[in-house]
Amino acid sequence: MFGKVNESLVYAVLLELALGLAAIILGLFLGVNPREHIVPWWDWQGIARSLAIGALFGLALALAMQVFSILPIRSIQKLDRVVQSQLRTVLEPMSVPELLILSLSAGIGEEIFFRGLIQGWWMSLVDQPNFWEVLPGILVSAICFGFAHPLSKTYIVLATLAGVLFSVLFWATGDLLACVLAHASYDAIICVYWKWSQRTRVTN
Repeated sequence: MFGKVNESLVYAVLLELALGLAAIILGLFLGVNPREHIVPWWDWQGIARSLAIGALFGLALALAMQVFSILPIRSIQKLDRVVQSQLRTVLEPMSVPELLILSLSAGIGEEIFFRGLIQGWWMSLVDQPNFWEVLPGILVSAICFGFAHPLSKTYIVLATLAGVLFSVLFWATGDLLACVLAHASYDAIICVYWKWSQRTRVTN
């Protein structure tokens, strides 16, 4: 029914969305509802705010990662080669619209699970928690997020740091949709830029 490329995309999208569904189901047992932190569809001003925060945050993180990737550090250079190999294997056959779909599904599934469920559960234990009370939940969700991206030790560390930033954003705004959009924007920028750079390299 699906071609080879579409099968890969469908598998990846379903896996990411299943993570979000698992978070919602587990939340029923833990007394946590990740969806309560998502702006309702009829709140257009709230959605616009989430979109602006998410897009700016994702762009800033993508730019920071691009700058970090060119640092003359051996572990960073080695990581860049590993990432390039992974991107070439997984993403090269996909079109830009497919990359955008994949990025959005990753933002939805992973943010609902790591921020909405794990961090949300910790935040629910304390009424109006301050930063220091939330910090253990931030760290746990970020570390879990890091180990969910095991390309290399360096990548786990970088993913954990990104997870900390997403977690702080969630704590500061209480807006899970902004985190979803920030994550999706970051992935989309990185993937589409990589796709564009590959086409430019071939053309030249």
